[in-house]
Amino acid sequence: MSHMDMQRTRAGMLKEWRTWAERVAEAAEMILPKSEVYVLGSVVAGDYTGGSDIDILIISDTMVEGLLRRAELKSLIEERAKLPPTHQIQIHLAKRGEAENYIKRAGNHIIKLR
Repeated sequence: MSHMDMQRTRAGMLKEWRTWAERVAEAAEMILPKSEVYVLGSVVAGDYTGGSDIDILIISDTMVEGLLRRAELKSLIEERAKLPPTHQIQIHLAKRGEAENYIKRAGNHIIKLR
């Protein structure tokens, strides 16, 4: 894939952020039933740029512990959501208590999907 093709893919994903976020939410729900899924940041505010990413926060009371296990979980969610190999979706995994900082920083720029 050329650099221009990658840029076009990035731009398309940002324009269609809701569709991609829903795919991630559906994948998360299959793996972590009863999880909450939020989109936050610049895409919600509508002031994203070409360098922006799509921040998705997944909260679960049964969230795995440890960086390696969470990285493996993110990878599984990405696979189930059928994300392209290179994408700008940033998945944040948290237990309820860990999620407070994400939610506070997001302010009004947050949408609950699940």
